[in-house]
Amino acid sequence: MSKAFRYLFSAVVILTLLLGSMAMAPAARSDAAVHLKSGSFIPAQSNPAAGSQKYYIVQFAGPVQQAWKDAVAAEGAEILYYLPDFAFKVRMNPAIANRVAKLNFVSGVTAYRPEFKFGSSLTRDSQVRLYRIRIERGADFGLVRSLIAQTGAEMVGFDNDIVVVAANSALVDVLAQVDDVASISDFAMYETFAAPAAPKSNDYAVTNIIGAAAAHARGYNGSTQIVAVADTGLGGGTPTTAHRDINGRVAAIYNWPGVSDSCWTITDDGAVDVDSGHGTHTAGSVLSAGAPNGIGKGSAPAAQLVFQAVENWATMKGICALYYPNGYYLTGLPSDLNQLYQQAYNAGARIHSNSWGSAAAGDYTVESVQSDTFIWNNRDMLITFSAGNEGTDANSDGVIDSDSMGSPATAKNVLTVGASENQRSDGYPCDTSLSYTTCASQGGVNNIFTWGAAWPSDYPANPIKDDVSANNAGQMAAFSSRGPTDDQRIKPDVVAPGSWILSTYSDMYQQGYDASPNPKNNAWQYDGYGFPYDQYYKYLSGTSMSNPLTAGGAAVVKDYYNKAYGVNATAALVKATLINSAVDMADENNDGFNDNDFPIPNVHEGWGRINLD
Repeated sequence: MSKAFRYLFSAVVILTLLLGSMAMAPAARSDAAVHLKSGSFIPAQSNPAAGSQKYYIVQFAGPVQQAWKDAVAAEGAEILYYLPDFAFKVRMNPAIANRVAKLNFVSGVTAYRPEFKFGSSLTRDSQVRLYRIRIERGADFGLVRSLIAQTGAEMVGFDNDIVVVAANSALVDVLAQVDDVASISDFAMYETFAAPAAPKSNDYAVTNIIGAAAAHARGYNGSTQIVAVADTGLGGGTPTTAHRDINGRVAAIYNWPGVSDSCWTITDDGAVDVDSGHGTHTAGSVLSAGAPNGIGKGSAPAAQLVFQAVENWATMKGICALYYPNGYYLTGLPSDLNQLYQQAYNAGARIHSNSWGSAAAGDYTVESVQSDTFIWNNRDMLITFSAGNEGTDANSDGVIDSDSMGSPATAKNVLTVGASENQRSDGYPCDTSLSYTTCASQGGVNNIFTWGAAWPSDYPANPIKDDVSANNAGQMAAFSSRGPTDDQRIKPDVVAPGSWILSTYSDMYQQGYDASPNPKNNAWQYDGYGFPYDQYYKYLSGTSMSNPLTAGGAAVVKDYYNKAYGVNATAALVKATLINSAVDMADENNDGFNDNDFPIPNVHEGWGRINLD
């Protein structure tokens, strides 16, 4: 044996012994907190008080290793889902829990308690309220629904693992005692995230601010991609009546009316976009080819579209009529969003754009879990969500408050998009031929109002109050929801222009262009912020607008990887690319100074404004 070989052999033996001793050594207990709806605690420093004899929180000693999870499962436990930091909710009996607690890499085992199932933001007063209950996966759904009914709560509706109940505050505690109830949250109708406009007094965002023109010039325009949009409707509801800038690239349109139940009766109007025009506008921001002069051009102007129309007229009844008026709602969104995503995936879409959700104040909801699960199981499908429009200055200090992130935007694997301000060089032109507007007297341009003038109760103090709602590309839109999530993750992930975005206008019941309003409610289609550019394009604001610009940008990124490298980029790769190329905003906290008080990442802009260039 040569001297060199003996040295190498000795080194290998020593290294093997060292690694073996490290693996056998007891792991240090973690001082990391576990973050739940109800708050945070450190399992290793807490008394594992009495709770469930079926569900537990198992926290590991540090960043999770697959071997640790396998060892817990080998004891007979069923790992359900991750809880930050380093923990999982686990189903097991007390005997197994006792064995798991003795594993040297387990920092703590805590019995799951009823108060873990809801947060302090849950509405609890003297009124009967609507609540959404999620049943733990793997439970007997029928049996659990029976136990819920026995509490005295009125079941308004249910679908698989989701139950909607009417209950008073006292019953919330009783419902939480049902072991297989996983979570309780306020019931809220899904809504689009277009910010309502002030009283009346993309193209540029795409080409200049987010660098799409440069990407397009290099041949990366989304032509290899299919993007799905789930929204209100699409133009006239067919591939040939979508919009002149989209017609010919609509791969499929699916109608999701929802079902009539004890809460509402649905009038199915197909896939037409008759009320807000929201779906046509968002679809255009993703992939409109634009007018010959470039107006209305989307981020991925050569991509194909799969559209899922989820809005219909709902006539409310029962207890729901006490909380919601009759009107157009997103009734088609299924209780299990995996069904929505799977349909789009089967149709070839690998980007799924969603400009809707509910105000959740950072809660990791049922819908967030579903969205994360789908991406985990379909690694090449990126799902994007609007952050929400709940950004306000409630304490009147002139700065937008934190903790207003919507759902499912709180999901971990999705790309969550906040809104920055748009900045145009043409003065936001409007149609001077419209007889009902003041566009002509304003010189053919829209009046760009201030945040305080539009929403005085939300923005009562300067510098936000007197700040105009556009024209500073380095500033956040005041309405954009801020993070962090309740479990302290940074959201949004990125931002894009979301105020005064010019995009496609649905050709249905247009005021000033059509002969009559919608006969269902005798109302014209919403014609957007200010006044329309013309019958083909209108302005809207909201994270609803920044999200599709980003979804189109994601399609351009996937197009790049496909054309340059022959790679079908995963959701994680596309998300990482957009995050790592984003631009740090100068006035992310809307204090009126381009002083970069909070360098990226932060809870205002995430990792910054996307930059496709």
